Amino acid sequence: MPISAPDLAYLGKVSLDEYMRNTPVDQIGVEHPLLKKLMSKRKLFLGAKQNVVVNIRKSYDSNFAWAYGEAAVSFNKRQTTEQAAFPWRRAVDGFYIPHDTLFGNGIKVREGERGQFKLEQNEKVQLLNLLDEQMESFKLGFFEKLDIELHRNGTSSTDAVTGLDGLIVTAPATGVVGGLDRATATYWRNNSQTAIASGTAGALADAMEKNWRACIRNGGTPDFILAGSDFCDAYRKAITITQNADASKAKTVDVGTGTGADTGLFYKGVPIVWDPNFSTLDALDAPVIPWEKRCYFLNTKHIELRDDDMDIVTPTRPYNILALYQMINLRLALVLKRSNAHAVLSIA
Repeated sequence: MPISAPDLAYLGKVSLDEYMRNTPVDQIGVEHPLLKKLMSKRKLFLGAKQNVVVNIRKSYDSNFAWAYGEAAVSFNKRQTTEQAAFPWRRAVDGFYIPHDTLFGNGIKVREGERGQFKLEQNEKVQLLNLLDEQMESFKLGFFEKLDIELHRNGTSSTDAVTGLDGLIVTAPATGVVGGLDRATATYWRNNSQTAIASGTAGALADAMEKNWRACIRNGGTPDFILAGSDFCDAYRKAITITQNADASKAKTVDVGTGTGADTGLFYKGVPIVWDPNFSTLDALDAPVIPWEKRCYFLNTKHIELRDDDMDIVTPTRPYNILALYQMINLRLALVLKRSNAHAVLSIA
């Protein structure tokens, strides 16, 4: 039995909706650690003309002084806040399945009203299996690309979102972020240290300690550490492990740390998370400071993903093409609420 085109479109939308909405993004897995972390704390934003705007405190403008007797009290006019504006961008993806592809899998599509045709049970199973493969690939591909773009600096396209590399930068004394010029707005600079001589004893540990304290001074303890392969290896080699031998038992030696994708490395009790996408970014953008040599100290209270939730759409097919079309829209912005609570480090 055939299926009507409206019924097929409805079934495709329901399937896509189930795959995208009912898959918690924080379950994507460790291969997308940045996206996983951001999505676990994402916030919805309502319609905005152009930007997601956040109010930030740039100073206290304190007029504190000592006084005695009839000493005059000095008053000042205070302007302690500023606004940072982050343009939202729209991520889209879509695919189509030609009716002839469906026909080749035993599913015949007819133009007609909903309910006019009804699939046999075996045809329904076959159709759902075909949709499952399309939806699974669609979902994985969308999240993979979204994760990559949330790392980049937003210059890959005029419509690209500004990601981690554009917010927490290796040269924080220059550039405009959120509409604020870091050349003059010194409070809006993140912490950074590059070309760390990891081969010199103590150099890596000293640099990490220095930047960790700077982050704590300006917003609290970082709760998420993201690092590339080279940085993880340098940190692992900088650690001296002392073992007490039990002479009465057979010994086993394991030079590795961690299990699976978990590095087993920590700093100040916070796990150092290896991001496998750093190598992809190096191949894609060839930055002056390779991603694989970087480490980010992030405080997720002061950086967050804002989005308007996914919109699942079934576009009307063109009059001259017989196919099922499916797409999603997601408006989002990566918002930096406090810059000096974060740090980026890199080894030489």
